[in-house]
Order: sequence, then C-alpha cells, then structure tokens
Amino acid sequence: MASTRREEILFHAAKLFSERGVAGTTVRDIADEVGILSGSLYHYFGSKDAIVFEIVIAFVDDLNERYEAAMVPGETGRERLDHMVAVSFEAAADHPFATEIYQNESALSSQPADSPISTAVRRAHNYWAEAIAFGVESGEFRTDIDPRHFHRMLRESVWSTVRFNRASLAQDAERLRHDLIAVFLDGFAAGGPAGSASAKAAPGPVRSSEVAERAAVASAGAAGTAAAVDAVDAVDAVNVSELADLQRDVDELKEAIRELRLLRGN
Repeated sequence: MASTRREEILFHAAKLFSERGVAGTTVRDIADEVGILSGSLYHYFGSKDAIVFEIVIAFVDDLNERYEAAMVPGETGRERLDHMVAVSFEAAADHPFATEIYQNESALSSQPADSPISTAVRRAHNYWAEAIAFGVESGEFRTDIDPRHFHRMLRESVWSTVRFNRASLAQDAERLRHDLIAVFLDGFAAGGPAGSASAKAAPGPVRSSEVAERAAVASAGAAGTAAAVDAVDAVDAVNVSELADLQRDVDELKEAIRELRLLRGN
C-alpha cells in the first residue's frame, strides 16, 4: 500500500511540476491532487526537493539501463542511434513528465558535477556521443559536421518530440522514431540520399589530398595566366619595335622625296 501511495505522489507531483514548475507547486498542491493531508505526504518524502530528485533520478537511471541493454554487438552506427531513440521514447512514456521537469528546471541542470543527477545525465550523454563517434569512425556518418553539434541537435530533438507529443507518445512512438531517424540520417530532400538531385550535387567532406590538388591546380592556373600575360607583353614589344622600324622607313622615304624635288627645282 505504501508503495502504491508513493507512486501516486510521484505521478501527481511530476504532472504538477511540469505544468506549474517546481517553484510554483506547493506540498499542499501535491497532497490535494493525491487526496491526502499535506502532513501525511511527509511520511513518504522529507521535502518537495526530495520528490523532484526521485522523479528525475529514477528516469535517468532507467534510461541509462535501457541504453546499455539496447547495445547490440555488430550493429551499425545507424542501428545504434535508432535503438537509442526508440528506448528514449519508451522510457519517457514510462516516466511521464520527467523530461519536461529536467529541461524546465535550470537548478537541476546546473548541479555540482559530482551530484547523482549530474553523474547520471553525463552517463546518458556519453551513450549518445559514443554511438555517433562509432558511426563517424566506421565511415557511416559525415566528417564535415562537428559530432558534438549533431549530438546536441539529435538529443534535444528527441526530448522536444517527447514534449510536443506527450499525450500520444505511447501510441505514436514508432512513427516518431522513424521520422526522427529519417530526417537526421537521410535528410528531408525528396527521393532521399540515393535519388535526390540535391543530395547528389551536394559536396561531401573535402579530404586533405583534395585540398592539395585544388591548390596545385590553382597554382598551375595562376602560372599559366602569368605566362599568357608575358606572351602578350612579348608580342606587344615586337609590334612596337616593328612599328618603330616602319616609321623610320617612312621618314627616310619622305626625306628622299624632298631632296629629289629640290634637285629638280635646281
């Protein structure tokens, strides 16, 4: 009986905390929701903070156990992330409102590094980071995107999906998992990565050898351009010289004609 009452308190408290915030919820509010006197609630929990702690730590500990159990030897990086998204939704459905409480309460996310909640959350983050690193190292995932950024965006999208689909999470978990993985790993372009013209045209990660090749081509191009300019300058120089010679010939011819006229006049 005590166990059932304790679970009741945790459930109703979690709902109130997610709706009103921890500061906006009193022990009396929780007791009223459960249908007991506020004094009786202290028989189960020493304080409101103790209730908050148990809600969050129970969720994160369960989440870590599911992450560990979901790891399958020989799986790909994509499969590992797929499993992690699936069990995240399962855990969120089994711990209503816990994710909202943790995300909404800055005091929970700024606890000392050695606190039980911080330690458990760090362990959960490591599962994601390791799965992504595995995919990058195996060549499945791109190397031109910072894995820390991808990790943060994917993880936050998982919990935002939980928040915005809380009422139907249990029923829609499979569809939500599929959509989330498809968008993050395949993209939203029509036709997917295999058939999408934009995907085919999109540049992949640039290797250092490609950078060197491009630099060499650019250098060769620059050298070729310089050579062409030199050639034009040389041609111009020849033309100028020829014109000068022609001008001298014309001047000499004019002088000869002038002298001939003078002789005839004499």
